[in-house]
Amino acid sequence: MRLICCTALVVFGTVFAFSQTPKSGALLSIDGTGTSSGVHLKIYDSQIHTGTVRTPAGNGSCSALLGSDDIPTDAYVLQGGAPTGCDPGDDFETNFGAGVTGTKTLGNFTITTNYPLVGHDQPEVCEYTGNSGGVCIGEANSSVDTGFLTVKNNGTDFTGTISLAGNSGADAGFCPPGNALLTDSFTGTLSAGASRTFALAADSSNCGGFNKAQHLILSNTSTSIAKFGNDDYQITPSNALAGDTQDVLPVPLPASLFVPGTNFSTLKCIPYADFSAATNAVCVELQVTPGGNSDSYIYTVQNDFTIDGNSHPSGVGGPALIGVHGQNCPPDSEDPFVLNFFLSYFGSAPGTDPPIKGSGSGGGSCWVAAFDPTLDPVPVGKTVGFVGFQSPVVDTSLNVVKAGSSVPLKWQQFKGDGTAETGLSWCKTGPTTPSGSTCMDSSPNPIVSAPWVFLGSIPVTCPNDTLNTATDTPTASLDPGKSAFQQPSPGSYQFNWQTVPKSTGCVAIVLQYDTGIQVFQAIFRYSKT
Repeated sequence: MRLICCTALVVFGTVFAFSQTPKSGALLSIDGTGTSSGVHLKIYDSQIHTGTVRTPAGNGSCSALLGSDDIPTDAYVLQGGAPTGCDPGDDFETNFGAGVTGTKTLGNFTITTNYPLVGHDQPEVCEYTGNSGGVCIGEANSSVDTGFLTVKNNGTDFTGTISLAGNSGADAGFCPPGNALLTDSFTGTLSAGASRTFALAADSSNCGGFNKAQHLILSNTSTSIAKFGNDDYQITPSNALAGDTQDVLPVPLPASLFVPGTNFSTLKCIPYADFSAATNAVCVELQVTPGGNSDSYIYTVQNDFTIDGNSHPSGVGGPALIGVHGQNCPPDSEDPFVLNFFLSYFGSAPGTDPPIKGSGSGGGSCWVAAFDPTLDPVPVGKTVGFVGFQSPVVDTSLNVVKAGSSVPLKWQQFKGDGTAETGLSWCKTGPTTPSGSTCMDSSPNPIVSAPWVFLGSIPVTCPNDTLNTATDTPTASLDPGKSAFQQPSPGSYQFNWQTVPKSTGCVAIVLQYDTGIQVFQAIFRYSKT
């Protein structure tokens, strides 16, 4: 089953500690040119599987006492089978070259990771890298402590660049200083049936693991994509400034170790098939770091992935997108997941693409797709959550509105089982806290019964503008004028927003629900005429 997630740039985390943070693993990129220009593939070492789940704790430098490196995986061959990058030692890795081989098919390519077995009576094997000039094993260099990655072309001739890269996590004799970028690349033609081998260091298991974020250049109303295996992350900003960027880093985490925090204590993370083994469900926290001139733009993001069918063959119920601002992945116990940016989900049959959607505003973040294990899977063909504003409002482009006029906000709302949400109330003044579940209105009722929704606006930078000139106050309640909060039909809602005369600048519409869900939706520019 495939998931498509759209969410905000937010940071969140789990509430347990590692001696080292789990790594993304080294990144293999295959980018075609000319007749191969349609080929753009990326995959991490954490997605290339050996088929045997192991834990590194108690081996080599990995901590057996604290158990903080005791993270199960059947991947990460290039860093010795250790998600955190601790060095498990030769016996754990391959027993001198025998027994550990990771494989993955991606597009027309077969990718293999292993520690080659080369006896002292055999010729040396070398891979000339972009860093040290050469990594060799065999007679001239008896080391068998490094991993090699081989790409075999199973299709037609490929022309372009194939690159293996990773930022070193340790300052060791075999690796450059911590966080230095190690690369090995090839540019040219890889003929049909031919192979090419890559390596990063003379002892890749002693580099503290590898991380490699993907750098995205943002452009308003355009979608930028970070790929990892058969999965991807997509972001479409609405009011980013020229030069704004994003670095996206997938951080794999076994589902058994996921602890979301008190606000979402019933939720669990959704495992990705591409990162999981048959007996080891693995989720992915996406760490996002902004760069450029602004980190407060409004945007939607979409994360496509296949749900791990071994752990969830029928899909999931109660989908959510949760996080917490200002934390890396995995976050610390003091700032657990406290925000939910879920927008909507469409139930589909296993192996197809059910979309989970969300939206938001914010800066650097780490977020995860989650679900409620107490609920039945969403039925095939049913929508859950908020369905975007209908005509005349457009969610994907700037809406121009005359200051002082009325704007009809129309949408549909569906429960977790796909049936129409008919009991939604209006919270006039907003929740007591940003992620609160209590609405205290001064009149006519002091407490609004759940389920409820608060509608507000926040001032934002107008697209192509450098300054925010909106006259609205932050998170201002929308005024319905002489209209009431309406429900024209079951599951359909309408709110006639009465704008304030002489308003200027741009605002984004925000909806917040009693569940803690926050939806950052359409952007409006005030016009005098």
